[in-house]
Amino acid sequence: MLKLNYTDCGLFLEQVDASLDEIAAQRVMLAVYAGEPLHMEPGRAAFLVPASAPEVQKLKRVLQADATQTVTVAAVDDGFVEVSLKGTWIAKSINAEAGTLVAALSDECEKLVCQLWQVTQWQSAITA
Repeated sequence: MLKLNYTDCGLFLEQVDASLDEIAAQRVMLAVYAGEPLHMEPGRAAFLVPASAPEVQKLKRVLQADATQTVTVAAVDDGFVEVSLKGTWIAKSINAEAGTLVAALSDECEKLVCQLWQVTQWQSAITA
């Protein structure tokens, strides 16, 4: 599973071994214990990566054989593509800007998406 955390500080992506059911149960129990509201619904998350990253072409090839449409790659301009993931959005409210998207992908897709995410982080560190 991939877990994309949207916070006030930005977007963070991590791989987790837990299933969606396990993550959802943990979040529900945390909300109950903390007395906080919780909202879950189908959702999408996306991030930009350089179109020239070699993993982009690898991911496109893998996606041609993937009928789930959980991940899409779309050109934004000459220099960037958008990697979009379909999953379950978990947040405090329906209008929350901070929250978590959990997406179940094939092992190969998950690996490539993580590599692409790391490329964006490396480039962000260089330009900062």
